[in-house]
Amino acid sequence: MNYSSFLEHVLFRWIPLFLRYLMVLAAVPLVLLIFAQVWLRYVFQLPLLWVEEVALTPAFWMYMTGAAYAAYDRSHIRVGVVDFAIKNARRRLTVKFIASAVTLGLAMLFLVWGFNFFMQDLRFGPMTATLRYPLVYARSSFFFAAGIFGGLYFVVETVDLARQLFWHKPPLNTGGR
Repeated sequence: MNYSSFLEHVLFRWIPLFLRYLMVLAAVPLVLLIFAQVWLRYVFQLPLLWVEEVALTPAFWMYMTGAAYAAYDRSHIRVGVVDFAIKNARRRLTVKFIASAVTLGLAMLFLVWGFNFFMQDLRFGPMTATLRYPLVYARSSFFFAAGIFGGLYFVVETVDLARQLFWHKPPLNTGGR
């Protein structure tokens, strides 16, 4: 297996598979916790105060991993007006490249912010009010899931558009589509 084939396997098979498993791994306890809370609160009239605190971790990981997967799949929120407004394919590609470069810049800011937030959580150790559960477990997802993996796929998208625009190469794997 050559280097580009290995890189393609990592970027377009292994990491997305890992992200999908991580989303499911986070969704299952989240659903169970919410189900237990609703059942106990409305059926038995016994609310558990700590469920919301514990549910933060799987919820944050599911949301941030979902954001990273959307960046891989290129299904993140975007305005599709460019496809309708600009008929010239080269101009449309140029606008998409500029938009992707701006998005990449914002993703890199999010990566830096997520890293600083993670380091601050390690330094100060904030905890939840009831259980004194460390918030770093939930909030580290900003850096690791959305920041690193999401940022990686925004880099891939920008490089792919640059390849198409400047070197007239065919598109790389376009995610899950």
